[in-house]
Amino acid sequence: MLDLEHSFHLEMIVRTDDWTIEDAEATMGKAPLSPCLAGAEAVGALVGLQVDRGVIRRIHERIGGPRGCAHMAELVTDAVRLLGMIRLGGDTGYWRDAHDDRSEAEIIAGGREKLRNTCIVFADQRDAT
Repeated sequence: MLDLEHSFHLEMIVRTDDWTIEDAEATMGKAPLSPCLAGAEAVGALVGLQVDRGVIRRIHERIGGPRGCAHMAELVTDAVRLLGMIRLGGDTGYWRDAHDDRSEAEIIAGGREKLRNTCIVFADQRDAT
């Protein structure tokens, strides 16, 4: 994240067989106040957290409020939401299908049932205009 007051970098490693955060590190190159820097250190509390139902609440319990940085918690939340989409794609066979001999149209048609209206690719034709 980079804005006029902040500059920080977040990295997380998530084990995809059980969706557990194996490692989480953050650095703040710029922060509005020196106590803000502790918000990056708080990210380590995410290690061992399983990305499943209720994970957003658990993220905020571990690194939000007085334990960390609201901006960092939001970055982690956004990353976890992206993981949710990756997981959904895997659960529907998207990643496997994307590498087989089917055409793009066939892959889209096959994924539409479970991924309907999750993005422009899987949008109902009437909603895509």
